[in-house]
Amino acid sequence: MKKLYVVLLIALLTPITVYAWNDCPYGLLNDPYPGQCPRYLDTNQNNICDHSESPSSGSLNNSTITTQTNESSANNKNNTNSSFSDIQQVSSVPSQSYNLIPIATTILILYLITYLLYLEDRLKRSIYYAIWKYVLMASFIVTGVTGLILALSINYGIQSSWNLTIDFWHAEFAIIMAVSTLLHIHLYWKQVKRVFKAV
Repeated sequence: MKKLYVVLLIALLTPITVYAWNDCPYGLLNDPYPGQCPRYLDTNQNNICDHSESPSSGSLNNSTITTQTNESSANNKNNTNSSFSDIQQVSSVPSQSYNLIPIATTILILYLITYLLYLEDRLKRSIYYAIWKYVLMASFIVTGVTGLILALSINYGIQSSWNLTIDFWHAEFAIIMAVSTLLHIHLYWKQVKRVFKAV
């Protein structure tokens, strides 16, 4: 019966994961030229990264796009020597720019798959526990290192084009770490209960 519940939960969570991912890996909205990440792509020549455009932006007619392109091109040629702080002011990360739901559901699905394999004796207990121990440890290390880099950047006023990228991955791995921590409570539930009983 437990296996059936796990399978049903995987089936329910999979569509959420598929539809929750956005095209922009950094969650940017209308990222202007030259772009905040290496994946900058501008096929419609409107000086905004295609990955960061909202669906409504793509529905504009060609004449409007052409006019905006000409104006934007002229402005961009004049502002090519602008500092990173100017670019940062124009391109701000929206409040919902991190992939909380997609990452959380993906990690949960992967956990449930390994748990199902463990219940069916296709995965040894030691390997099952080791997988999630290393996921938690790796996410903790990446979150800690990126957090330290960001703290140094803020304290010493270091401005770099990498700041946004480091901030993004810091948040993404922090989500993985938080979800993995909750999953460890399930893994070590008996030990957790003993701790609360002893209190």
